[in-house]
Amino acid sequence: MNRKILIEVYIPELDISYDLFIPASKKIGNIILNIVKGASELTQGAYPISNNHALMNSDTCEFYNPDLNLKEAKIFNGTKLILI
Repeated sequence: MNRKILIEVYIPELDISYDLFIPASKKIGNIILNIVKGASELTQGAYPISNNHALMNSDTCEFYNPDLNLKEAKIFNGTKLILI
């Protein structure tokens, strides 16, 4: 069974927040790519897909290593993240 974690992601460039359920075993790098692709689809391409994004914890201002999964990065239910 793959446990899912509910996170909130804020995208400052769009001034939009999304609540997402993400598998705890998923790597941060894959999560970033999926969020960027989703934002691009929701804005009909106005938000460009690129590889130069990062996730930051909105409370601690910590940037996450793209090679870690959510559990290793200590991201739990209710964590608020910012896509930079």
